[in-house]
Amino acid sequence: MGLFDFLGKGKEKAAEQAAESAKTAQGAPVGASGIRFGSQYSISSTFVIAPKPLDVGVKRSKELQNKIVATGSVKGGQFRKGDLVVIVGQNGVVKAQTTLLDVFKDDGANDFNTLLSANMGKKEAGLGVDAYFILDMSDGVGFGDIVAKI
Repeated sequence: MGLFDFLGKGKEKAAEQAAESAKTAQGAPVGASGIRFGSQYSISSTFVIAPKPLDVGVKRSKELQNKIVATGSVKGGQFRKGDLVVIVGQNGVVKAQTTLLDVFKDDGANDFNTLLSANMGKKEAGLGVDAYFILDMSDGVGFGDIVAKI
């Protein structure tokens, strides 16, 4: 076996290891593959809304028609209305990219419909805050998924 044969096999082995490493990183959970998001929101439940024009106004009613509302808690960073976010599944794979149409803090005293009708608040949520996120999506989000700011 010559010197050049040895170097050729080393390159092949390195290429195989790189391909295997990439495959493992792709299937790993968030953070395990080196992907880190400064702002994360853990989804505990979701529901679809169809607000009435008399409750929220005609323009806003059309904008929010059949959109998903996610309930959960901010695990890191801060989110604001209009932020561009990604939905990361439980397996660590990015499912979708979307925009936050609205953010309401869950104060525990008022239900979601009251907060939506009042349309009041700072429209942001920080670390440790329970909140409602209205996503510009109609499906594809579920329990255990993570919303992460880009």
